Amino acid sequence: MSLRAGSIRIDGVGRTMRTAALSPFRPQTYLNLLYLLLAFPLGIIYFVFLVTGFSLGFGLLIIAVGLPILLLVLAASHVFAAFERATTRHLLSIEIDSPGYPFLDGEDGIDGARLLVFGLETYAAICYLFLKFVVGIVSFVLLTTLLTTAIALLLTPLYYDQPNVQVGLINGGEPIHLTPSLELPWNELLVGVEFAITIAEWEATTLPEALAVSVVGVVVLVASLALLNAFAWLNGQVSRLFLGTAGRDALEYMRERTAS
Repeated sequence: MSLRAGSIRIDGVGRTMRTAALSPFRPQTYLNLLYLLLAFPLGIIYFVFLVTGFSLGFGLLIIAVGLPILLLVLAASHVFAAFERATTRHLLSIEIDSPGYPFLDGEDGIDGARLLVFGLETYAAICYLFLKFVVGIVSFVLLTTLLTTAIALLLTPLYYDQPNVQVGLINGGEPIHLTPSLELPWNELLVGVEFAITIAEWEATTLPEALAVSVVGVVVLVASLALLNAFAWLNGQVSRLFLGTAGRDALEYMRERTAS
């Protein structure tokens, strides 16, 4: 039994490593990158819309204008959620079952507004849209930091001998200076594992050394794409939880277990 479990773990690690190594050659990788790239502007749009809408709505409740604004914000949250479900399906290839729109099935306008205001799906969508702002920032930081670092290392042979260009691993966690106007902050990137770049001081000054840096860039690029794929997959699961039926089913299951 233990040998079989050990072989299963080894096979799992092997499959994971093969999947990571093939990341640059998978079309899904670039769809994932597009999804993460879009997360930043979409997160800003959602955040600004929700903050502005709720601020105006609650601020104008006293003169009865705020209520329609709040209802509009809640309804628009469902529209944004539907767009996010479609984006997750088409870019991440992750299916999400729509929780439906109970407020559209109300007997009249008042009943529909009540279902909209008190519907669990409404607040799940709002929570996700606020979370998208954080996800967008993290996605932007990961994309720019990981990919810029990998591409800069990969292309080292093209500019290692240019004047005022310094390429290598600098002792003490100092930035890598590629051009007078471009700096990659390794000290911020490798927080917690700074020892990995402070054990030596080295600079590429010859073509063989530049090619060695380029090989390191290939490894960094593959690892970066694998990490970004994993982050995109995690975002897809979060979308399923907030925007699909998975979260509602989990809550109902917990409620049934508590009641029993």
